[in-house]
Amino acid sequence: MNEKNMALAEGLVSARYIKQATDARRKREGLVTTLLSQRRLPKEGWDDNQIQLLLRDLALMDSNNFVDNVGVGEREGRVYSRLVEARYSGMTHGVGRSGDLTAEQ
Repeated sequence: MNEKNMALAEGLVSARYIKQATDARRKREGLVTTLLSQRRLPKEGWDDNQIQLLLRDLALMDSNNFVDNVGVGEREGRVYSRLVEARYSGMTHGVGRSGDLTAEQ
């Protein structure tokens, strides 16, 4: 959650709990920042939650997963089973015709 939503959540749970949750979230975000800035795997491995958080965040950057977006192209991700979607962390978009994994779609 972003800072605004965390502040709004204080109406549901104590401010102390929100501070702890915010600190924990910042620590996880810091691990991603370090990964992206250093462009190498960390010396100390990540726990499953950290890996899943990164994969989900990356998947949400895919136009297939934008809110209110319906893709109809030939490479748009379509998943029948939620189990399959979970297995691939929501990353279902196809690779471009060039085969370049880094090319924008």
